[in-house]
Amino acid sequence: MDKRALPPLAALRAFEAAARHMSFSRAATELHVSAAAVSHQIKQLEQWLGMPVFTRGANGVTLTLAGSDYAMRIRDAFERLISTSCAVRDHQQRPVVKIRTQFSVAALWLTPRVAALSRQRPELEIRVIAAEHRASGGMNGDIGIYFRRADLPGHSQRPLLTAPFRAYAAPSLVGRGQGLRPADVAGLPLLHLSIEDRGWASPGFIDWFEQAGVSVPAPLPGLRFNLAHLAANAAVLGAGVALLPHDLCADAVRQGSLVALPGPALEAPHPYMLMCKDRPSEAVAWVRDALLRDATDGGSDRSQTLREVARSGRA
Repeated sequence: MDKRALPPLAALRAFEAAARHMSFSRAATELHVSAAAVSHQIKQLEQWLGMPVFTRGANGVTLTLAGSDYAMRIRDAFERLISTSCAVRDHQQRPVVKIRTQFSVAALWLTPRVAALSRQRPELEIRVIAAEHRASGGMNGDIGIYFRRADLPGHSQRPLLTAPFRAYAAPSLVGRGQGLRPADVAGLPLLHLSIEDRGWASPGFIDWFEQAGVSVPAPLPGLRFNLAHLAANAAVLGAGVALLPHDLCADAVRQGSLVALPGPALEAPHPYMLMCKDRPSEAVAWVRDALLRDATDGGSDRSQTLREVARSGRA
């Protein structure tokens, strides 16, 4: 016999029900067939197995020793089949919200927020896709967070992260940083962020020192990074002072791993925008509104903000 050959599945179902009820008639009622049909199915299974699984008597049926062992194994198999099938069905039915964004936004701002949203609505499957923006084609996601792009029909863009650039450093390098002057920062290691996206350059320390009225040589020495989260991680490790968007550093400041230094706040020339369909699904709209609300509130109390959005989104 082929080891992969299956026993008659209808007979297995009849056997499992009959073994559970210890009655052909009650099994027939459950399966919406006649008792004779159940008996026929059991005989088919016994022929396939080459052994009896029930002993028939005037007072009903009883499982044979082999039949009792087989019934337990079949019951376990049925339970695994049911649980696996339900898991697949539930997964397919779960609303999915795909958020496509730039790497640093995903690492420094988005991740803790979608984690909070997922805890509030665990039935949602929120997927964060960190990737460069594609110059052509669609958005490739339900929500996009990037610099402003060309208009996409059926979509709208709203300002999301618009806070200015400030200087940040780790307490291990500057303590609480309150007495530090911009002139003192010139003597510290500098971490430069060079964002050049289609000619859009980020503010640099030359601009920061100029606004602070501090004369410094050009070019300034220091490590250089093309992504904000790399510069932020280096700053957290005490490698130097980084000039970064406040929105991306606010969580680290609240947690005490970074401090904002006294000095100029440089306007973000290209704020991050949230792009979404004009008529999104309920799940996408809920996530969109939660992120916009959190950004508008400045993240001062993220948990409370998201709880309020959760209540309003499900009212």
